[in-house]
Amino acid sequence: MAAEDETDWSELARELMASGRALQTARGHERRPKDIEMRGEMNALHMLHHNPAGMTPTALARACQVSTARITKTIDQLEGRGLVARQPSPNDRRSVTVRLTDEGETEVERRFEKVNEYIAKVLRELGEEDARELVRLIGRLAQVMPARQHDAGCPMGEGGADEAR
Repeated sequence: MAAEDETDWSELARELMASGRALQTARGHERRPKDIEMRGEMNALHMLHHNPAGMTPTALARACQVSTARITKTIDQLEGRGLVARQPSPNDRRSVTVRLTDEGETEVERRFEKVNEYIAKVLRELGEEDARELVRLIGRLAQVMPARQHDAGCPMGEGGADEAR
């Protein structure tokens, strides 16, 4: 392994980003409108699952990093399928709270189980040692990255990534 001062960190960053793009390509991850819509729905369902008391549409939009117009459309679609319900806010009669219905909770659990099964298959193919190392490294990234988002020049911390949505 190279000494720290000999490491080309920019080259490693390029390799990581290229690997990420290759992974998306391998998964057939083209940005089709229906796929984006489904990811938006799953994101909203996920947020509501972790907030059982419900969320206002504005708070849900903020948590999902989408516009209030986009979250309104998503809520309308989910409500039409019986997965969420709008209820008058107990704190502000001018507002509503969005909550998962029992059917919505069942759908979230079903989707989580499908994703978990898929990831378990992928990890199994990596083998135990590589799978554990991958989990360890992603956990480490989760610790390091939040502190770096506020660094000068970070393209993800100043609305760059959010505004693309």
